[in-house]
Amino acid sequence: MDMVDCERGNRENGEDVTTIYDLNDDCLECIFERIQDLPTQIQISKCCQRFQSVILNLWKRQSHHRVLAFNMLPTILQNYDDFGHYLRALRTEFHTLLIIDDCLNVFLKEMEECGIESLPAVEKCEFHDDVTECYPNDDDIESLSRLVPNLKYLQITVPISGRNLTKFHNLEELHLYDEQTKSIEMDENAFRDVLLSLKNLRVLDIRNYECSQLKLSSAILKCTKLEVLKLNLNTLKPGLDYVLKMPHLKQLKVLLDQEIDVSQIENVDTHDYMIYETEEYYHILREKGSHILGLAVDFHFLPVSSTWFKDFRLLNPENLRLLALSNYEFTADEYENCCFPHLEMLCLRHSEKLHAVTVLEMLHLCPVLKHLDLCYCLNLDKSLLNGLTIFLQNQKRSHALCVYYRMSGLEKEIEENSTFWTSQKYLKLLNDIPPDSDIGLSYVQRGFAFYF
Repeated sequence: MDMVDCERGNRENGEDVTTIYDLNDDCLECIFERIQDLPTQIQISKCCQRFQSVILNLWKRQSHHRVLAFNMLPTILQNYDDFGHYLRALRTEFHTLLIIDDCLNVFLKEMEECGIESLPAVEKCEFHDDVTECYPNDDDIESLSRLVPNLKYLQITVPISGRNLTKFHNLEELHLYDEQTKSIEMDENAFRDVLLSLKNLRVLDIRNYECSQLKLSSAILKCTKLEVLKLNLNTLKPGLDYVLKMPHLKQLKVLLDQEIDVSQIENVDTHDYMIYETEEYYHILREKGSHILGLAVDFHFLPVSSTWFKDFRLLNPENLRLLALSNYEFTADEYENCCFPHLEMLCLRHSEKLHAVTVLEMLHLCPVLKHLDLCYCLNLDKSLLNGLTIFLQNQKRSHALCVYYRMSGLEKEIEENSTFWTSQKYLKLLNDIPPDSDIGLSYVQRGFAFYF
């Protein structure tokens, strides 16, 4: 006899027995919430329609149930009936789809077998595969577009032709770059179709880690809502003038094309890694000049350090919100007559001889600075942390300064006295890199970025 039958039997015999069915839904939800095991929750939801409704409301309240992580879910729900039950119950609630180190075709077949024709609320999809190398074909991409018809954000870091990307009619962000690995890019005609058809695009990242063969044309002007464009220099060259005419562009990130024959490198320490293509960089600097709100440069690859301070005069320091000078021997003397009243992000990543005094001198010129990137600055030590603490206390700031210190000389002191440093009111220390920056020795990997 199941629970429902027991309850009916007791009531028919006139017994005044309180059962779990006498509790209101709020009480039931509190009880079920304490059951952390998802398979058990699913079994409870199968007991009766009321329990299913309570469990569903519980899942809706918990944000992690709105993410369909296909790489993890089958390991949690090894019973196929439970797997299907869970998917059907939350079909209209999932807002994010993650397919990690798995085959897109396999995922699509699983959805079909579970009777899932669409996931209408999914607006974000990320597909990464560094393990199976099961690359999606054009039919897979088209099937995915039917499964998630309202998708706004799509990230695919494996090779695709790109021919059915235009099926995602509501797409606002398209990310096709994978740092260090992706060297196969979309078809040229498919690229043109994307520019002409996806009218709602705000972010487009089509970088290729090696050398790109794509060429930008006047079709980019059809992307009237585009705010962020990330691409290779080879792709940008024929279309630079069109890009500079785009009315809503806020960020232009450029990756320098590079093909290195490792067998030709005699000494990795003395090899010249510079990429001597600076024409477009200088053209943007001259054309936009005082209208530029931010600039990021990787001086290890872009040979412009010798003229930097002269180039800096083309900018208006009072307009700058972001300044990222990576792999550059920074000195504050050059800026002593400047003021950066709106600068929020200062990146001095991998400045090998950077001293605490230099950082503190620069901070006096940046009254509203929110983020300071000192990653890979090995010359820094405890004296900087002490100086920052005193400076920030005297400044009486309304917000803490986030200091990023990964692989810097600050690591040892912070780790040994973490309790003290994490208790600082105006100093937030993060063993990480800033959001929206590239991984590694530069804020912008092997290239440059302008912010407008």
